[in-house]
Amino acid sequence: MFNYLLKRIFAMFPMFILMTMAYFCVQNYLPGGPVQEILNQIQYGGGEGGGRSLSVQDIEKLRKELEHQYGLDEPVPMRYWKWLKKITVLDFGDSITTRQPAMHTVLERLPISIGFGVPGFFLTYFVCIFLGTLKALKDGSRFDLASSMLLFVAYSIPPLVISVVTLFVFCTDRVLPGGALFPLGGAYSDGFESLSLNGKLLDYLHHLFLPVCASLMGGFTLLTLLMKNSLLEVLESDYVRTARAKGLRERTVVLKHALRNAILPLLVGLGGFLSAFVAGSIVIESVFGLPGMGRLLIESLNARDYNVLMAVAVIQSAMVMVGQLLSDMAYVLVDPRIDFWE
Repeated sequence: MFNYLLKRIFAMFPMFILMTMAYFCVQNYLPGGPVQEILNQIQYGGGEGGGRSLSVQDIEKLRKELEHQYGLDEPVPMRYWKWLKKITVLDFGDSITTRQPAMHTVLERLPISIGFGVPGFFLTYFVCIFLGTLKALKDGSRFDLASSMLLFVAYSIPPLVISVVTLFVFCTDRVLPGGALFPLGGAYSDGFESLSLNGKLLDYLHHLFLPVCASLMGGFTLLTLLMKNSLLEVLESDYVRTARAKGLRERTVVLKHALRNAILPLLVGLGGFLSAFVAGSIVIESVFGLPGMGRLLIESLNARDYNVLMAVAVIQSAMVMVGQLLSDMAYVLVDPRIDFWE
């Protein structure tokens, strides 16, 4: 197992290089960029000395100075090598909007996305495994049919609609007779800093409860049906019939013998889930006013803040690779038959 982990970790390096090369090429050939953004601020307002009238010669001179300042006058391979050396120490440059290091901007937003991404991750797997197991054991029953209908209805409703409806129902005084049950937006209350530790935790949970619920509504369907079909297939296996023939209780057969093997297909998407809750949700964060990674991505795209975009992309790619490694390790823990020593 240790040798396999070393091989996988070493294999991550060329994969990471290829990913960063792709990101860097896309960044260099996209229209706009920090130089054009600064020139627009100087010419049309929004920056220091904004709204100045510049001649064509002044603009070209200023453009060359800015390109030299940002290192854009060097060959692309040299720029990539310098950029690669910087990102190894998490130096992605400065954000052109906040004038702060891009990594600092990302770290400010990351806790919000993790705050409703991690609970959503565990709740999704817990509910899907539990519900999928029940549906498999009661296959064809009224419970199976009714739950399938509800799951498909929830899956067909866009996250934007779910978010807006929950916000309107539970965050305003127009529907419920007791008034709003949750805050209208944001991640903290106004007097958050003056609260005790328990008060801060409760306030944080109070603000993130609805975003977590809204992000989970459509995510149960695929994993639940995958869990159900996987368990139905495992229950038809020969070793399960043998366990039943030995006189073992059905509870023991399902929980001890069948369930562990049925969970294996769900572990395939572990890497995608990790990158998803780090990247945040653009729709959920925008509707509920959460300053997370999803909103940061949109704001950076609108501002052509490529340093922040590259930081988000590189971190998300790293999380995908780490998630795939954790997925393989989880395979070994769940199914002892899998041996990576070979």
